Amino acid sequence: MAKVRIDLDTCIRAGECYYNHPELFRMNDNGEPTLLARELDTPELIRHAREAAVVCPASAIIVEE
Repeated sequence: MAKVRIDLDTCIRAGECYYNHPELFRMNDNGEPTLLARELDTPELIRHAREAAVVCPASAIIVEE
């Protein structure tokens, strides 16, 4: 099972993750992205997390497989 995390120290709050993949990420009240699922249990969620990591302008999304 893969896992995803966000490095908030690196994140620039561009919002690409939650705009493109709202099934995995959302914006919290402080304008920071948060995870809706840390453990990715389907191939589709793993693919979406990988896509989010690729489009993140700060490379703040890490997918651990």
